Amino acid sequence: QTLDAVDARVCVETPEQIQFTFEVAGAAPRMMAYLLDLLIRLAGVFVLSSIIMLATGLSSPGLATGLVLVLVFIVEWGYSTIFEWLWNGHTPGKRVLGIRVVRTDGIAIDFVRSAMRNLLRAADFFPALYATGLVVMFVDKKSRRLGDFAADAMVIRERRVRLRDLPALPSEALDLPADALMSLRLKEPDLSLIDEFFRRRHLFSSQRSRELAAILAEPAARRLGLSSQEPERVLAGIMTAGHERRSSWFGQNPAKRAVGRKKSLFDRPGGRFRPPPLPDPLEPTEVTEVTEILEPKEGP
Repeated sequence: QTLDAVDARVCVETPEQIQFTFEVAGAAPRMMAYLLDLLIRLAGVFVLSSIIMLATGLSSPGLATGLVLVLVFIVEWGYSTIFEWLWNGHTPGKRVLGIRVVRTDGIAIDFVRSAMRNLLRAADFFPALYATGLVVMFVDKKSRRLGDFAADAMVIRERRVRLRDLPALPSEALDLPADALMSLRLKEPDLSLIDEFFRRRHLFSSQRSRELAAILAEPAARRLGLSSQEPERVLAGIMTAGHERRSSWFGQNPAKRAVGRKKSLFDRPGGRFRPPPLPDPLEPTEVTEVTEILEPKEGP
């Protein structure tokens, strides 16, 4: 892991040498999320305690008081734990503020870690108004409180990328005629792979993006007799030609297109893509590496 101290970004590298960058959430959004969750908890406790008091308060005041105290404990400690576990690190307040809890290696938090960080909330609260937790957050470069240290977790900003926010195709795309797709024998599933590259290339480093583009563009460039020195321009030309041929194709959800799709030239037994039948095709391991990174997977 590496940390950019200027803008509080944590870079996590996977065993496949793919780097993911997370922006650490500071104290301000976390406190706002906590206040929103506090209001929800107070409202829930008020409604449920009123029901308990009405049901048992007249006949057994002691029992009603005991049940209310148990309810307060469950809501106080179980609210964040259950939500973070089931909502992939979110609580209602965190979701509104666009932040969530993850492990320090970027993996979603589990029930045990969520319970640990929330049970230690009392230590962060000491002596009052989360004074200890705030001091520790200001000292730590990842803005973690004591509960986060114990659970090996951190809170990050989550920016959901929408289609309109995706980077545009290169401005100097190669001008390819629409019938170039016919000569390449590319079908919609093949174009989906290139679409996924442009939709996700901003997630990779520039060097990794160029490597993936070269792997994808090399067979097409060789077939068309083009130079493969600028693979992104080649891929952009193919995308533009595909867009002209199917005006409603570009920008569709590839996960939906994959359902019930017809066989592609890149398909092979086992469900992975294989190279098209061109001279000197790519090694299957290289194509599998690209598709494992770009192919959409079901998320939690």
